[in-house]
Amino acid sequence: MDINIRKIDENDYKYINKWWLESDLPIPEFRFLPENGLGGLIVEKEKPIAAVYIYTTNSKLGYIDFLIADPNYREKDRYDIIIELFKTCTQEAFNIGCESVWAQSSIEGVTKRAKEIGWTTWGKPQTIITYKK
Repeated sequence: MDINIRKIDENDYKYINKWWLESDLPIPEFRFLPENGLGGLIVEKEKPIAAVYIYTTNSKLGYIDFLIADPNYREKDRYDIIIELFKTCTQEAFNIGCESVWAQSSIEGVTKRAKEIGWTTWGKPQTIITYKK
């Protein structure tokens, strides 16, 4: 899979905001996003496909939220690319000192693949969690 995962920059919002609108979801305000909207990762193939944000606290726990993907990207590798983004996001959180990372999703494909890569899941919406090994 030939993808690039990198930090979100201001120019990415021409894609990210469009995805929120096309998904009929409200655009999160920058003040509610880590690092004023720049505290996340974006994955791209020939163009950006999905983005997610990493929240950290003064504890050893990280939180992944506001996952958004291009609703028009429907290739067979869609979920695999999103899982790679999740894995990279998780590793970034571990690299900065987190010992556990959690998220929530009501998207069955995401929770199914999270289980496949070793995350623990429970509840509805599914809470998914992993620990630094």
